[in-house]
Formats: sequence, C-alpha cells, structure tokens
Amino acid sequence: MRKYTNTIFTHKRILFVLFIIINIFALLGVIQIKLDTDFASFSPDESIYKDRLEEIEDIFGELNQLIVIVEVDDINRESLDDMKELQSTLSSIDDITYVQGAAPEQLIINGNVIEYNDIPADTVINYYSNFGDFSPIKEHIETNYFVFTLFIDKDFSNSSITDIEDSLNANDYQSYISGDSYNQLKITDYIIRILLILPPLAIIVIFLVFRWQMGAIKPTLLSVLPAGIGSLWTFGLIGWIGNEVSILTAVVPIFIIVIGSADGLHFMSHYQDSKAEGKSNHESLVSTLRLVGIPMIVTTLTSMAGFLSLLTISTSSIKDLSLYSAIGILLAGVATWYVLPLILSNDMNVARKKAASKKIDIAKGLRKLSGIPSIILAVLIVVVSIISYPKINTEFNMLMVYKESTIVSINAEKATEVNGGSIPLYVTLAKNDNIISLDTMDEVETIINELNNLDEVNKVINPFELMNIVYSNQFLGEIPNDMVLNNIYNNLSSDPNSTIHDLISYDDNTVRLLIFPSDLNNDTLGTIEEAIDNLNLETSVTGVQYLMKDLNDSISQMQLNSIILALGIVLIMLVITLKSFKIAFYSLIPILITVISLYGFLGISQIPLNITTVIIFSITIGVGIDYAVHFSSVYKYYLKETNNNEMAIDKAYSNSSRPIIANALGISLGLSIMVLSPLTIHFNVSMLMWVSMIVSVVLTLTLLPFIFKKRGGKKNA
Repeated sequence: MRKYTNTIFTHKRILFVLFIIINIFALLGVIQIKLDTDFASFSPDESIYKDRLEEIEDIFGELNQLIVIVEVDDINRESLDDMKELQSTLSSIDDITYVQGAAPEQLIINGNVIEYNDIPADTVINYYSNFGDFSPIKEHIETNYFVFTLFIDKDFSNSSITDIEDSLNANDYQSYISGDSYNQLKITDYIIRILLILPPLAIIVIFLVFRWQMGAIKPTLLSVLPAGIGSLWTFGLIGWIGNEVSILTAVVPIFIIVIGSADGLHFMSHYQDSKAEGKSNHESLVSTLRLVGIPMIVTTLTSMAGFLSLLTISTSSIKDLSLYSAIGILLAGVATWYVLPLILSNDMNVARKKAASKKIDIAKGLRKLSGIPSIILAVLIVVVSIISYPKINTEFNMLMVYKESTIVSINAEKATEVNGGSIPLYVTLAKNDNIISLDTMDEVETIINELNNLDEVNKVINPFELMNIVYSNQFLGEIPNDMVLNNIYNNLSSDPNSTIHDLISYDDNTVRLLIFPSDLNNDTLGTIEEAIDNLNLETSVTGVQYLMKDLNDSISQMQLNSIILALGIVLIMLVITLKSFKIAFYSLIPILITVISLYGFLGISQIPLNITTVIIFSITIGVGIDYAVHFSSVYKYYLKETNNNEMAIDKAYSNSSRPIIANALGISLGLSIMVLSPLTIHFNVSMLMWVSMIVSVVLTLTLLPFIFKKRGGKKNA
C-alpha cells in the first residue's frame, strides 16, 4: 500500500489531468444516450408466444392500435360535429394510417350514401346500436362515450402521442388514451423524469446520512464522490457504445450511487480516524489502505457478483441492469482508489467539527442483542418466512409497472370500464382452404361460446360477428350460404381501412380474434389458453402479456439459480480474501437468513416475486455480505494483532459498527427516494431494500460476533 500511495503523491498532477479528461469524455457519452421503451425487453429471450406474435405480425402487419375514448354528456348535433372534427384531426397526424370512429365523412344507411353532417343524431345512434362490440358509441353508467380506434404504422413515436394529446386537449371533453404502444411510449416521459430527479435526490439523501456519520462536510462530500463519478463514467460508457436505457436500467445510477458509496464511506471513516491519531496525510492513507484496502476490493467484487448473478435470468432488461450495475460498482470502486487518495494527497482538513451525537447510539443498542437474543431473532425470522412462503405470488403484467395515480393507469382503467379492456390477447384460427366459409364461422362460434362462458373474459372481437351485423341490417335470419358470406366479406374488404383486414387474412387463410380478459393475472391467462387448447382446433393463443406470463412461470427457478450462483461466487471470494473457510462460512450466515427473510416479507406484504423484485435478492447477497466482510476482515486483523478473541471482537465492533450502520441507513434511505418514482416496480424495490438492509445489519452486528465468540479465536484464525 505504501508503494501505491507514493505513486499517487509523485504523479498527482498527471493523474489530476487524466481525471478531468476522463470526466469530459464521460459527459460527452451521456448526451448520446438513447431510451428503450419496448416492453418486449421484459420477455424471455426464447418464448413460443414470441414466435407466435411474430407470425401474426407477418400475416396482419402492425398489431398495435390505440384506443381514444371521449366522454360526452349528450349525443346531439353539436357533439357529433365536434367528434367529426376530432376524428379528422386525429387522421391528419403523422404515423396514424387510419382512424375508425363514429364520425366518418359518410355513412351508408338503407343502401344510401349520406353525408355525415346531414344525419340527425338519433339516426346515428340507431345506426350504431346494432353493431354490438363493434359500435364506436358506448354507454356506461348513464354516460356516453365515443370510441376511436387509431391504426398506427411502425414509425409511431412519442411525438405522435404528444400530437394526439394536444388534439384532445383542444376541446372541452374528458378524454382517455390507451393501448400497448401508448403504455410503452409514455415510459419515455417517466424515464427522463427518473434520470433527472431521482439520482440527484439519492446523492442528497446519502450526503445527509453520511454527514451524520462523518461530522463534517468535506469528508462527507469525499465519501459520496466516488459513487457519483462511477455513475457518470458508467452512463458515459453506455452512451458511447450505443446501448439504450430502459425503465429498469434507468435506476442503475441510483444503485451505483447508493451501493457504490460504501467504499467511500469506509475509506473516509478510517482515514478520519487515522488523522485523529495525529498521523500525516501520507501515513494516514497508507494506514487506511492497509486496513480497508482489501475489504474494499472484496466488497466491490461481491457487489458485482450479486448483480452479475442476474445474468442467469433470460431476459434482456435484467441482463442490461446486471451488466450496467456491475460495471458501475466496479468504476465506483476504481474511483475510490484513484480519486480519494489523489484529492487527499493535498493537505485537506477532514476532522470532525463536533463529536458524534450520543442521543441515539444504534450500535450500542444492537450490541445488547448479541448472544441468545440474536439466535432467537434469527430463528423467528426463519420460522415466519417459512410460514409466509406459500403466500408468495409471481404476478407481473404491463399495467403493474405503473402506479394507480399515473395517467397510464387511469386511462387503462377507463378503457376497461367502457371498452371491455385496453390490452387484448390474440387467438388465431388457421385453415387449409377458403377461410370465408360457414364451416369456419361455426368453428369460430364454438370458440366464442367457450370464451364467453369464462368469467375471465370481458369480450371477444370476432370478424364473423361484423359480417352477421351487416347481413342483419338488410335481411332477416342468418347468412344462408358461403356465397352470401363471401359477398359480404368482399364488400367489407373493398374498403382498405376496414377492420376486417385486421381480423381476417384471406391469402393466409387465418382468422384473428381479439380477447379482452377481465385482468392480466397468470391464472386468468392460463384459464383462457387451456379453454382454447381443449377445443382441439387449429388455434394458437398469444399476446404481449403471454410473454410476461412465460417469464412469470419460470422466474422462481431462474431466481434460485441466480441466488445459488451469487452465494457460490461470494463464498469463494471470502475464502480467498479471508484465507479461512470457517470465517468465510460464518460470514455467509447473516446473508443467508436475510435472503430467507425477503421471501417471508414477499409472502406477508403480497409484493409479487417477479422480474423486477427478483433483482433485490442478488443485490442483497452482493451488498449485504459487505457488512459481514467488513466486520470479519477487521476482526481477523485485530485477532492477528492482539491474539485475543474477545478483544478482537470488541475492536472489530467498535471500528466497524459505525460505518456499517451508516452505510445501511444510507442505502435504505437513498433507495427510499424511489418511492417518488411514478412506477410501482421502483417502489417495491425500495421497500424490499429496507427489509434486506435492516435484517442484514442487525444479524451481522449481533449474530456474527456471537458466532465468533463461541467458536473462539484459534478455531477461526
């Protein structure tokens, strides 16, 4: 450590210049970052539902549509004219190919083409009253709604959403927008808000917590600085290599700042203690690096291991979060070794301005729990977790991403109330011969009847129902034969903008049904798919939500693999670092119980175990083990120095408890700012992190000293 410190002192001017250049380069990379709003990143890398979706897109083209719902008090000539103007305005927006609604230029009534402006309101209402689910005029709880279906092309973007919102805001009607594309593109606004607001707030919170620990502003700033630099370097790298930031990776800066600050805190705490003993800057740096240098390397590597273990989860969003966070933690660790000694090589006063407050001595309180109370606590945690484990659910769907207060969630709820749903599932029926036949219509009717018998289905959009409506508006009875059916189809398909093209592919002999489920829960989707499969027809079921269900079904096993990998890597690192399998194994016990406690908390709180919450388990292993590493390393250091087990435990506790508690509080409070995120997934992560940090710290500072005391110094050494 002395050679490294000498190098810093000798070449500090060159190192300062290099530091400035690196930061400028990183800033240039940050401004090149692009955003990823595609929910497909939450799907498994391989999925039969994904293959089916791609097949449907090949047949029918762009699947995504938007639903715009406009609420009106009365349907009269004035409101009809307003809707006609709105439909025309929406149709003129770039990347909207066609708008289907209640106000076209003309309507065909009784075989006559009539200009829309000349049709009385009652006639329009009566005309659409026979259209059933295809009617663009709905009534719900004595309120009237106009429903517009917007067909979009592949270039549809966030600017198009803004144009739609501006068009709707230009009138005095309450309106709602929903649909897959809308839900995904609105993420852009939320990601930008998260990136601009939450990381700075995390830094402020960490600063305030560390200020309580450090007792002065300068050492506090230096404690947080490496993590902030690591975050900057990481996002600069992301920008330069051209990768994108999603709703999951948007919180990577928070993870880096909050978790990566641990090394800075431990470094500055021990440097501050060395300076208080009257040592010079140079000797204080040497002493600090000797005491915490290796533990800092280990904690950096274990935190990285926790994140990298998430690579076993086969979805791109988690893999990106895993890599970005691991790189960020590494860079924060590098910054601690590089930047802090560089700055402290100058004569800087980092002494406390006042003694630490003794009003609340958490470390002293925890010390009283060491011994039998810690054993009782550990057993209680395990028992409660085992009892709560069966209550865990693995739900995750697109709408669960958003808080109920967000505009996306409010709009989706209204779309479900008025239109039966906002996110459809797809059932396709393929035939070898002509798809336009009464036989096919009968098969589709069989499917519809089966689905309508399910409580899990709100409604089904069926193209043959549309053809029946057209026929019944002109004749009595049912469609008599294939020839009449084909004539109706030909008339409908002659309009290039007709809905029939989105539901029937004549060339591919395929019919597509749109199912609007009562909810997007795993059991609901499973029931619908089972009902379709039991019919033994040439059908297949898919949809964006089935991609997520596919992941939900396998998340428990993937998470278990991730946990085993993380624990294995961490144990190997501890053995290598501590040079003692026993100490390494004992250090792992608090984190094992912490992981178990997370399962219990999920069961009690009913926060789902899904693609977003699963990351906390690996993070807990990687971060929570840092406290055990810090305590065990200092314990082993003093055990070697004093050859007295009791004294080594006391010194380890007095030297490590303060920074461990401060860091845990910093991480918990720092991640608490995620409750301000508009996304539920971030709120859940914050809650789970509180649980993991509290349990991890309490067990490290109570159970671990008791274990070392019982085993004895010679056995541990």
